[in-house]
Formats: sequence, structure tokens, C-alpha cells
Amino acid sequence: MNFKDYIILTENTLNNTELKKISNSGKNSGKSRIEIFADKIWSGDDHALVGGETTKIKKLKLGNTIFSSEVPSDKQKFINQFENEDVKLTFLEPKIYWKDLLKTPEYGGAGTSKVSKNTQELMTACIVLLNEKFDSENIDIKKSEKIIERARLNWDKIIGKHGKESLVEQFTNNWYDLATSVSSSNAILDILKKEGTSSVKVFWTGQSWDEEIKEYNPPVKGMKDYNSSDIVVKGKNNIYYGFSLKKKQSSKDADPTLINKPITGQKSLLSDIVGQSDYEKIEKAKEIFFTRMISEYYKEEFGKNYSKIRLLSEKKRKDLIRRIPDDFVNDMLAQRGESGKSNIFWKTVNSVLEKHSANFVEVFLKLVFRVDLQDLIDMNKFKFYLVTGIGKHSSKGVGVEPAEVKDLPSTIEILSDIFSKKSLKLGNTVNKKGKVLKQPWEYDDNEKAPAKLFYTIYNGTDPILNIELRYKGSKTAEPQFQAMATPIFKNMFKKK
Repeated sequence: MNFKDYIILTENTLNNTELKKISNSGKNSGKSRIEIFADKIWSGDDHALVGGETTKIKKLKLGNTIFSSEVPSDKQKFINQFENEDVKLTFLEPKIYWKDLLKTPEYGGAGTSKVSKNTQELMTACIVLLNEKFDSENIDIKKSEKIIERARLNWDKIIGKHGKESLVEQFTNNWYDLATSVSSSNAILDILKKEGTSSVKVFWTGQSWDEEIKEYNPPVKGMKDYNSSDIVVKGKNNIYYGFSLKKKQSSKDADPTLINKPITGQKSLLSDIVGQSDYEKIEKAKEIFFTRMISEYYKEEFGKNYSKIRLLSEKKRKDLIRRIPDDFVNDMLAQRGESGKSNIFWKTVNSVLEKHSANFVEVFLKLVFRVDLQDLIDMNKFKFYLVTGIGKHSSKGVGVEPAEVKDLPSTIEILSDIFSKKSLKLGNTVNKKGKVLKQPWEYDDNEKAPAKLFYTIYNGTDPILNIELRYKGSKTAEPQFQAMATPIFKNMFKKK
């Protein structure tokens, strides 16, 4: 028996229309899917097939032009032709069809049978209760199926999962979440063993904090859950261990974002940092920006009658914005194309951030890494860890790598040393090639500007945290801060 005997629930198939879109979630969010597709081909990565197997695409035909993965210069030519010409794409080597290719997580969106982001957290909790490590780099299908079967038996032991019973059904054949759950569970069991204990209870905090552990999630103004633990494990030593769970497919992949916090709205991260006056400037700029967007897209209905648009109810306004195509919205955010008007919203945010940069960088770092938890709760009774499970569905089964772990004491020690040097600053993001990532308004007309903002927090000349400010999914929601630790910052933990 192998993977082709099973139905994978987490994706649907790729097609020409899907590759015309922008990825709206995951590690490649904001990137065009055709670029993601081409990156996989020309880097020799495997593509997942509907039957559960994988393949490498080596040669394809677009219209009358043949492209080879062995010719590096073909990659950009392929992307350009696909974006600019409406021609048929044919797979030559191997001979497959669109219906054979799965839309895997890197393309954004989980497919027609969407798997909840909570499923991996609950699966990890169930596997922790097995009190058994699974160290194989490649767990075959029979063993993978057995682990899931055993994990499901622990479902009723999870405290806090009431009302989410449908999610246990998403364990079945969910190889991606199994891989990262095993990786995370292995790390958690190692931590407990080092502490000389094992699990007695496991709590899931996705809905609420159980009365038994509620004291470890103290109220903090403007935040529902300052303690970001997804699961909490009670050890036999009566100490509670909190784990904030992240995941990625390979240790070589970019890290998942450390934070998803809105910059505007009722839960705004910025309001307390920049003060009411400057925060109101941002909200006003956002209102102007979307009023202009409605005016531009619905020209026949509104024209330049901004007053008429401002009289709309909030519900009607959101309905109108929701119906505007993503491409049009992104063009306006990025100030590109015919619809790309001056983005007063992004420019105002940038101006306010620069004005308050000194205060922002320290507050932001403390929030991302939950530094203040140590002052808020008794750390002799509760210990906090950030765990990134690493694994993926492979051609042999489930591939598992050791998880990445950061504990609160080492994080506080490192950040305290950084704060003491008083060299923190907010600056430009520089990519791996040494190129500065410009803001949308800094691009020339012939360049493709991004629909988001880039910043980096520096400790002197050392970049420690890369920040993106962007919309995630619906433009009627609030834009968010997302943050990723740099290699320099991650290396500080390796020295501990």
C-alpha cells in the first residue's frame, strides 16, 4: 500500500486559472503562483500528484515554445510568456495533465476540503499524549496511518477541544500536519524528559483558557491572549509548559511569521505605541484610500463623488470592496497600473512608523517574543517555548526533521543584551543578494512594485527581525504586521 491508495484532503488541483492568481496565504503570500510554480520546476523540486506520488517537471510547452528545467534562462522567459500570452500549456516530460497536479500549501489556500489551522495543534496534542518519539526521517505510509490511528484515541483526553469534534476527522490522511505534528511532539517530549517529567494533561487554548491554567494568560490591554501558547502540557512535576506552535515543510524554508497582529482597527498594535493623534491619521488615510478605490472601480456609479461614498453604511462599503478583484486592489496598494493611484494609507503608516521608530522597535520585539510573560506570571510554575515543527509529505511517506525550539529564558537573555546596547533602529530590508527592498512608491513605472511594506529591526548594523506590513486575504479585514527572525538573530540562540 502507498500514498496513491489514499485521498489527500488538504489540496485541490492546479490549473491555468489558478496559476494566474496571487498566493493569498502561507509562506509565499503575495507572490504570483506562476513564479512559485516556475521556482519549483527550475530548482528541481518535487510536485505532488493527485494519486499521492510526486514527480519532477523537466520539460513543458507553452504555445509553440518548449522550455526546459535544465536551461536556467528559460525560467524567466516561461514566466513572462505565461503572464502575457493566453496560450495552452502542455507537459512534455513527464507526460502529465493539469488534473494530475495538486495545489499544495506553497501556492496558498488549502483547497476545496480546507483543513483548519487548528488541526495541527490538536494533532500535536494527541501525539504528545502517546509519550513516544518517532525519529525516522521517512515514516512509511503504514506507520503514518498507525500513528494517526493511535493519536485519534487520545482526542477525548484533550482539555478545551469541546465543540471541535469535526477536526479529529481531519486527521485522516493529513500527511502534512502529521509530519509537523510529529516533529513538534518529538521536541516537546525532549523538553519534558530534560525536565525529568512526562505529560499528565494537555490543554488546547484555541477557544479559551481552561480555569486550571487561566492564571498563566493574564489580561493585557488590547490583546485577547498575551500568552500565545497553542497547547499547554502539565507535567508530573506539577509545572505547566506552554508551546506556541509554528510549522514549515523544510529546515531550508523561510520561517513562518512570528506574529500576526493588525495595525488598525479595534485590536490595533499601533494605537498604544504611536499615540491617539498619529493613530487617527493612519485611520483617516485608510478611509481616504478605500474611498478612492471604490470611486476608481465603480466609476459609473460614483465617479468622483467621494461624499456619496462616505455616506454608505459600513456593511455596504465592505460589500463593495469585497467585490473588487484582488488584482485591482493590489495594483492600488502597490501604486501600479492604470488603477494605481497614490497610496496615502501606506505612506501615512510609513511616516508614523519612522516618527515613532525608537519606541516601536523595542515594544514590537517584546511583543513578538512575549518577553513580559516572565514579569506577569510565576515562571517556576509555567515555562514558555516557541516550537517550529518541520516536516512534509514525501514520495516515501512522511518526512520529519527536528523542530526548532526557543525558550523564554534564552530569548529574554538575548533581548536584554540587545536592549542594553541601545543600538536598535528601524531600517530598510535587504534581501539575500544585498538588494534593498523598496517601498511601493519608490519603484519606477516600468518596475513591478509590491503591494506591501518592508522593514527590518537592526541592532547596530545587524538585522535581527524582518517585518512585512500587508493584507492577508480579504481587503475588508485589517492589514497585519508579520515578522521573521533573521539568520543573525537565530544564530544567537545556537550559541546558548
